[in-house]
Amino acid sequence: MNRSRTISGIICLAAICAPLAIAPFQLEASLRFVHDLENRTPNAFPALKDPGNLLDSTWWASISRAFEDRVPFRKQMVSLDRTINPVKAGDRSNRKVEHGVENWLFFRKSLAEDLGTLEETKQAIEAIETFMTNNEFKADLFIVVAPNKVTIYPEKLTPSSQEKFAQSKAQRDLLYTYFSKPDTPYLVDVWTPMFALKELSNEIIYEPGGSHYNSLGAMVLARTMIDAVDPTLWNDDERIEEWTKTDIPDIAKVIGDWDMKETHTRLQIHRPGIEIVELWDAKPKGGDSRRIKNPNFLSINDISYYNRRHVINRSVSQPLIPGKTLILFDSFIGHYLHPTLSQFFEDVELIHIGTIDRAFFLQALDTYDRVYFQSAERHIVPRVIEFFSESASAAP
Repeated sequence: MNRSRTISGIICLAAICAPLAIAPFQLEASLRFVHDLENRTPNAFPALKDPGNLLDSTWWASISRAFEDRVPFRKQMVSLDRTINPVKAGDRSNRKVEHGVENWLFFRKSLAEDLGTLEETKQAIEAIETFMTNNEFKADLFIVVAPNKVTIYPEKLTPSSQEKFAQSKAQRDLLYTYFSKPDTPYLVDVWTPMFALKELSNEIIYEPGGSHYNSLGAMVLARTMIDAVDPTLWNDDERIEEWTKTDIPDIAKVIGDWDMKETHTRLQIHRPGIEIVELWDAKPKGGDSRRIKNPNFLSINDISYYNRRHVINRSVSQPLIPGKTLILFDSFIGHYLHPTLSQFFEDVELIHIGTIDRAFFLQALDTYDRVYFQSAERHIVPRVIEFFSESASAAP
């Protein structure tokens, strides 16, 4: 009897301790799931700045969101939730994802909430104009917005989703009108060529089940950025196919729809006669750089997403954009376009916009010959207010 109880105790102890032993490994897996599959930065634990935070419901909500992103077996829990609460087209039960027609998926916040208010959009535009008027700097500045999928394909929403989308139409129209103004070289209009390609081509330019454009859409953004500096450099005949593969798109992964699959071809521009002389890789916050040995065209794809890249090219037969260029990017460039964009510049650094602050941005404008400030449409308003508003420098 005593031996039986001992064995039972060992089994119970093992059952209790096993999750604790596995938890550290699952923590990394959960954070990777949030970043790679839910396509967002995991929520950080908020700082306890004063005792009053303990009475602040918003502070505790931030704690809850941070724990939620780190819960062990997050992927499995998402799948279990989908099994218990199956979601069908037109069903609004999932709090993160909006189901459109023909199996199109959208992040719900991207329909209206991410755009903020019309007043905030006006504030962001005013911040840009005031910044350009009141400041002198060395660099040529190019502000680049990657349109949201729902902006280009609103017809893929269900009627109930259309009503929510309409709440942000004034903000979207204002942004589009502002960035398409003539004689404003610092504003790069990506909307117009996106709409034009959609009109002319039978092929889709965004991933139906994903949150980004596909490679065809990526080429539009890249060409618009290069044309802003030198419209003679881009050549569609230099476009190559890197690979074609079938995968589960990122929004489908958020709701645990592992059966939804899409096949996409990865396109890049490969400029003959352009050689990578040096390729450097550094941690997101700077520090020592790591030189990549024997760099080649595809090697840029193999570097950590958030790491800083520095590419120096040599031209054998084609012109390069001279001087030093900085590209501040988010996922719309990070997931697709480092190899393509890097080949057009003599000396270019690519830094994720989420790893810098306003002080770095201001210093960069006096350090580089040109600076691209690129952001997804759903993030552009808060980012502009953060980096361009004069009052931002006084914020704690």
